[in-house]
Amino acid sequence: MMTLKAPLLIASLVALTGCIPTIKKQWDVQPVQGSVIDAHTGQPIAGATVISRNNPSLIATTNSDGRFIIEEQTHVGFHLLMAASAMTHQVWQVSHPDYEYGIARTSTLLPPLSRELRTPQIPLFQQLPASPEGCPDFGYLMQLGEWKRRHDQRNQDIRFVETEDCHNPEAREAIYELWFPEPERR
Repeated sequence: MMTLKAPLLIASLVALTGCIPTIKKQWDVQPVQGSVIDAHTGQPIAGATVISRNNPSLIATTNSDGRFIIEEQTHVGFHLLMAASAMTHQVWQVSHPDYEYGIARTSTLLPPLSRELRTPQIPLFQQLPASPEGCPDFGYLMQLGEWKRRHDQRNQDIRFVETEDCHNPEAREAIYELWFPEPERR
């Protein structure tokens, strides 16, 4: 009778929680192989620093081709797999002494049970519009939105970067209007 208790308990927990216990490889950090370019010329920017706002230990410097690599980090361990998944995000801040800062965001499905290489292209600008109080990334996101609209055919990899740092409703609305315009009405 004692030998049936453990399997019965595990089966009950699986049924109640919807989770399946497993020993599996999991990605703590997904690999990122991106590039940083001058928004005006399209030329690569060497010596730019790319750092994760979420995890400052994830940092890289661009090479002479403007490329950077964040190595993947994995572990094998006991995990509860869930039927439903969600997304987690990394916000990357890019700095270089000759440019204003830039940002990019990568996303990963949860649970992260497979390698998901991300390849962001991050343009940097010489000047940015001023950011209103309560929305520090406003200037970059507005400049990036304008740049994307001008270069949309060639730069399909430029994606909207939503950060939790914008607490100014008017600024947030202006950013959304630029990035997600309503269709013209006839």
